[in-house]
Amino acid sequence: MRRFILSFFSALAIASGAAASPQVTATAPVKNFRLPTFTDEGWRRLMVVAAEARLPDPARVDLVEMELTLFTGRADEQIDAMLAAPVATFLPEKQFASGAETVRLERSDISVTGADWSYDHPARKIIIRRDARVTFHAALGDILK
Repeated sequence: MRRFILSFFSALAIASGAAASPQVTATAPVKNFRLPTFTDEGWRRLMVVAAEARLPDPARVDLVEMELTLFTGRADEQIDAMLAAPVATFLPEKQFASGAETVRLERSDISVTGADWSYDHPARKIIIRRDARVTFHAALGDILK
């Protein structure tokens, strides 16, 4: 199993332009999946964790019980937000996640839940198409004036 995971990470590096490599796929699920990504300076950008992952092709990871931790991308490596979904698809090269089922986004100032969602990390944008609910944890002031 360790060799496969290392090969998978090598394939991700290669897919991002590091070198040429054979295609990596897996028919059996990978248990306790973890995929970190880093900024050019070496700081954590995001971490994808899942109870189970399937790799139908090198550009896509299908996840069960996904947790996506978003970091500030700075030296302090503070957590900016966390995204959780029971089922999701992650595209490592595009840093894009999506799912038809439910999702929960947690930040210190806001909580968002809903279904049929997508998250574009480079754009820092989440779209929730159904059953969206937003809870603010910060004072809103006089926004209704």
